[in-house]
Amino acid sequence: MSFGSHHPPIYPLGLVYEPEHKEFVKQHWNVTFARQGKLSVTAKRILARVFDQIRDDDFQLRDFYQLAIADITEFVNTTRETAYREMEGALRELAAATWEFKNLDNEQWHVRNLLDTTKERPVGYHGGVITVLLNPQLSPYFIQLAHYTTYRLDNYLKLRSWYSMRLHEILSAFRDTGFWEVGLQEYRQLLDCWYLTDKRGRVQKNKDGHPRLKYTNVNDLIRNTTAEALQELAETEVAFEVEPRYETARVGRGRRKIVGLRFDLLQPRLTTIPITWLTDPVKGALVEKLRRWKVADQHIALYATILQVSGINKLIREWQLKEISDHRIDSREKYCNAAFVRAAKQILEQQKADALQIRKDRQLGFFSSKNETPVQ
Repeated sequence: MSFGSHHPPIYPLGLVYEPEHKEFVKQHWNVTFARQGKLSVTAKRILARVFDQIRDDDFQLRDFYQLAIADITEFVNTTRETAYREMEGALRELAAATWEFKNLDNEQWHVRNLLDTTKERPVGYHGGVITVLLNPQLSPYFIQLAHYTTYRLDNYLKLRSWYSMRLHEILSAFRDTGFWEVGLQEYRQLLDCWYLTDKRGRVQKNKDGHPRLKYTNVNDLIRNTTAEALQELAETEVAFEVEPRYETARVGRGRRKIVGLRFDLLQPRLTTIPITWLTDPVKGALVEKLRRWKVADQHIALYATILQVSGINKLIREWQLKEISDHRIDSREKYCNAAFVRAAKQILEQQKADALQIRKDRQLGFFSSKNETPVQ
């Protein structure tokens, strides 16, 4: 269907600015743990590439965000035509997506669209560039965040399952504790496996008049939501194992019911020094040296594996030389902690730069099939 107009048509923009992707996303805690409707993997990738352009010092959203189609299809072996069809479908999804807000105390409910399609400049793509306008009314969930979840994009964008993406987001919030325990009802809601509803949000019922539940069988629920995620997240920082939690008290005979799940992260982000480090002759001695230089246990736990033994010994030698020089360290606590964290973050930045270069190199061969034309 086409519509006539007295004005020339306005198309999505070609690339107006060079997107700066910081390769990780800060997501508001309320967004991570909200009930989210299931979106396509392509739609989730587009959002991630928009969110990772938002800076810590931004005070408002950009009028629009742009990204190259190649930035979200770099890990997908597909044709040009298929890529553009997926972009169209994903942008339709995002344009229709709404966020609902409910306050049961004062019986208040309202809804807002995720994207802003009311502006003269439209949401869409042009010349291999996607243009997205976020709804400015949702700025508090994107800008100047006080409570947020952080996750990296290098592995996230490779995921091919919505459940894998959803669990990646949620489990990233528990890397400090190393586990996530969740009740079955909450788990269903977070993974969009709650009651089935019609277009008006009314709960559907079966022929017996009971509410229809997605994956009524609990074992089906666990298998269908975690099977792919267990494989896809196995090589990421949120690799996990999952075990059911059973009711503790039961009257009468029969099997105990599953009432929740426990996810144990295989690579938690340590905030306390593991006992195994302290009992190891080399690591234990190194920890004691760092403590004498007033490096905080939390910093040791977080960054020691990044600096490795050689990097830590190098820092300690530098501090020893400084102590016998004309520029002695005034405060070991301030100086050594800052130097320790800075050295580790420099390594992380270099790793990120290397990964970015690899991504750019891959893009040079994007859609390199003999029968296909590269997306520009």
